[in-house]
Amino acid sequence: MKLFPFHRRKSAVVKKKNLELCTVTPAEDKEEILNSIILESLNESEREKEQILNSLAERVCYLDLDRNIKWINSSGLKLISDELAIDEILGNACYRVLHGRDEPCESCPVSTTIKTGWPWKEEISHPAGATYLVSAQPVFNDNGELAGVIEVQLDISIRKEIERSLERSRMRSRALLDLIPDLLIVFNDNGRFIDYHPAADFDLLDYDQYPEGKHISEIMPAAFAEKIIYHSIELAETGDLRIFEIDEDDDNDPRHFECRLVKTDSDENVCIIRDISFQRQREKDILFRSFHDSLTGLYNRAYFEEELSRIEQSRQSLPTSILIIDVNGLKFTNDAFGHDYGDKLLKKVGRILSSNCRKGDVIARTGGDEFAIILPKSPLAKAEKLSERILKACDECSFDDFFARPSVSIGFAEKIDDSVCLQQIMRQADEKMYRMKLENRGIHLNALVSDIVDTMKSRSYEDENHIQRCTRMSVHFAHKLNLSAAASENIAKLAALHDIGKIRISKDILIKSGELTAEEHEQLKQHSIIGYRIAKAIPDYSMTADHILYHHERWDGAGYPSGLSGKEIPLEARVFMLIDSFDAMTHDSPFRKALSFDEAVAELRDNSGTQFDPDLVEIFIDILDEERNKNAI
Repeated sequence: MKLFPFHRRKSAVVKKKNLELCTVTPAEDKEEILNSIILESLNESEREKEQILNSLAERVCYLDLDRNIKWINSSGLKLISDELAIDEILGNACYRVLHGRDEPCESCPVSTTIKTGWPWKEEISHPAGATYLVSAQPVFNDNGELAGVIEVQLDISIRKEIERSLERSRMRSRALLDLIPDLLIVFNDNGRFIDYHPAADFDLLDYDQYPEGKHISEIMPAAFAEKIIYHSIELAETGDLRIFEIDEDDDNDPRHFECRLVKTDSDENVCIIRDISFQRQREKDILFRSFHDSLTGLYNRAYFEEELSRIEQSRQSLPTSILIIDVNGLKFTNDAFGHDYGDKLLKKVGRILSSNCRKGDVIARTGGDEFAIILPKSPLAKAEKLSERILKACDECSFDDFFARPSVSIGFAEKIDDSVCLQQIMRQADEKMYRMKLENRGIHLNALVSDIVDTMKSRSYEDENHIQRCTRMSVHFAHKLNLSAAASENIAKLAALHDIGKIRISKDILIKSGELTAEEHEQLKQHSIIGYRIAKAIPDYSMTADHILYHHERWDGAGYPSGLSGKEIPLEARVFMLIDSFDAMTHDSPFRKALSFDEAVAELRDNSGTQFDPDLVEIFIDILDEERNKNAI
């Protein structure tokens, strides 16, 4: 495709004149020849410019001040419709030929240059999706007047797409950096700070303004800077990714960080720092739970077995003593009071063991109610002394937060050489513990009941005088009815333990002066069931358990907890209800003033056949009259 310049006619004239010069004799005017040579030279220059312009990928065209195309290069012609001839292009307005418009494009660079006389360029996006960089350069005549505009159009669609792709990539990278909870720093091989991206949840950098150019030791904790510089030197030698950890020693809030260091070019390092304190704490917690009992915090059986095996292999631990400790009454506590109280008991025993052992001793909860202690480098005498300290601590233990003192059975044995293994020593200690447990079983249970009663008295759950009066009256009533010795004993035990279940009832309910709510009344009614479970778990009181359960049943069936009526209610319970009710009516309580003797007797008669056994009411009143005549009441 040829370039059609705006000076085309002049060139043609010059060319014709040159042809004529060839026929001119040497005698002709030298000036004419010189002019011809100059014109030929100019024409040759124009051809060179034509070749240069046609070699460009950009569209280049010259426009007059009316925006008519005076010439255009080959690339420009390729961008115009093939249906247009060159004569339809040259001399026609650019906005018609190039854009199919009837009016000039006022916002295009050509229009701006024509208006201002200044060079101008713009990025223009076409509806089809292509993007062009259009620049307009003013052309001035010899008088310095604007004569036209050279327009250059470059297709930058690929470049713009690359830019957009890079921007999307940059935005994605930025989004990823914002999402990760890490601190990212960039520094050179001399340790000079280049750039950073802050962490969301922590900040290790210390600076008042942007720290570019500062050494990282000036803006980071010394331990961090020192270790990062050390690993950057190693990185320079190997080129491999470096992963290392840094700990901040703080007793109140120890922190742990993981660092990943990599080279991005010959003199640039990137270090990503992550706070892994939570992860490390979780690992510690998991490790702790894997070797510790979750309830008491002592070692568990898995750890105990490992230590047993380790100590077995070490002759330096000889002599080694082992204690086996069993908690007395745990089943009773769980059955009678619930597993929450059983857990309290185990925790209390665990604290007693910990406070009486040495730091190097291995204390473990090895079963539900069983503990074991390994005493390395300890003869049997030390085990015996430790056993005595534990038993004494249990006996002297305060049980303000509980209902009874903890009680344990202990057995111990010693390994002095390799003739026996530690497993055999454990069996020996276990056998001794069971012998102690069986020998003292009755003592443990009676002490437990005694502690429960003492707890009820100390917490004002029960009036000791009320128990004594009821016990004395129960013996008298049983004798009057000619009851057997066993029945008489049951009524006496019932008098002593009838309200033992109140130990699990809230004190606020027991001493409330006003009327109980329906929910509070339901809670109070549970004390007979709780008392039943307690008595049932103790052999000496198991025969009294049913009487404790039913001592609030009524003759008419309106009592609790089972709604028994008439003679379905055990005799001992019917007898005790009369005794308990009369004593309660004739003595002050937090919510009621005492009745007189006659008023209380009237109440008994009024409730005969409804609350009380009618056959027993008159007998009981006779006993009361006798007691009154003796001034015993």
